[in-house]
Amino acid sequence: MEAMKQVVSETYYLSHFMAFFSYFVVRSSAAAVLSPHIIHHLFYREIQAVLALSLLAAIKITREETWEEFIDNMLFYAKLLLVAIASIMDYHLALWFLVVFLVIYILTQQPVFQKLGISNKLTPLQLEALLTEGKTSRYWLVGCADLFLDF
Repeated sequence: MEAMKQVVSETYYLSHFMAFFSYFVVRSSAAAVLSPHIIHHLFYREIQAVLALSLLAAIKITREETWEEFIDNMLFYAKLLLVAIASIMDYHLALWFLVVFLVIYILTQQPVFQKLGISNKLTPLQLEALLTEGKTSRYWLVGCADLFLDF
């Protein structure tokens, strides 16, 4: 129930929800116009897109550190697959979805994470051990960050 409240209250999620489900409206109205061969081909591509998104979700859920990163990646992949499927019906429709997602990206921002993050205070010795562990040194990160923070 909390997820549905967040979908309705946040414009970022609401606009994505509406854009994704507008595909079903377009798909059902285009079924009368398209030939049976194209509809059959489109159905197989939709199944492939769902399977590809499921496979990407299974891979990404094990590799991502936070849920926000996982959701962000899944939304990106779903957008790509939706544009690819829409291009099978008509390239004008694919361009329209690209414009819609660009407008969503420009006008809305992803909601901030509500829970507290994890931060650790390191002593200089712990920082040195962290930067030099492994075969390669990461001291260049400190030098690079120092360079950019001086401005």
